[in-house]
Amino acid sequence: MIDIHSHILPAVDDGSKDLAMSLDMARMYVENGFTTVIATPHYIEGSISTKKDKNKKVLDMFKEELKRENIELEILLGNEAYVSMDLIGDLEEGRVASLYDSRYVLLELPMQDMPLYVESLIYELQLKGYTPIIAHPERNSTIVEDPNILYNLIEKGALAQLNLPSLEGRYGEKIKETAEILLSHNMIHFLGTDAHTNRGRSPKVSEGLNILKSLISEEKYEDLTINNPTKLINNQSINIEEPIEYKKRKTKWPVRAWNKISSLLY
Repeated sequence: MIDIHSHILPAVDDGSKDLAMSLDMARMYVENGFTTVIATPHYIEGSISTKKDKNKKVLDMFKEELKRENIELEILLGNEAYVSMDLIGDLEEGRVASLYDSRYVLLELPMQDMPLYVESLIYELQLKGYTPIIAHPERNSTIVEDPNILYNLIEKGALAQLNLPSLEGRYGEKIKETAEILLSHNMIHFLGTDAHTNRGRSPKVSEGLNILKSLISEEKYEDLTINNPTKLINNQSINIEEPIEYKKRKTKWPVRAWNKISSLLY
């Protein structure tokens, strides 16, 4: 399997604190069936973010340690880039990395908001030859309230990556429910662990994978875990299923509440 969203690089962001933790995370990845991980440290414009050249040096060092420890895990370089109107300039000037230097760029949205410029950014990225991937949309509060916000972004050309821990309920029941809705409406194209540490937010996602298997077909499971991320790494186009617009279920009055209302009316 391939993880396209991880904070495994040591001491570059709020993920792994040091080399020992990163090595421990790498062992967990192997134990959980992963062969390849794209390291995606945060890049937030105007904050203390390590740039692409520094991350590459850390990655090269980390690869040597993995080899020394006989840990068979391939680590590739990318970024989780916080949305900004200056992002295209950051990409073109080499401050931020696409995923393994491919056309695919992992975008992080604010958790509590949907900036008005996001659609414009998606459009501009495509004009420059990039394909934006929305990281963990199920955790964005506006998408939780209305999944069709993501539907609209996919219609505009974006793709989406689900966090496996969301299916386990690690971020709460509402986010778990949203994750299931997005999966059943063809709005998810990639998976990630979003692992930050060897405890808590770790690469131990076997429960999430088992839940995933129960929700989707075997063919779709293979696409999300292997086929789509392999095409990403090879910088190939990905054929996606048409997203399905979400229709909220009509709320039914509980029988007891309806009986109480009826008694007051009649």
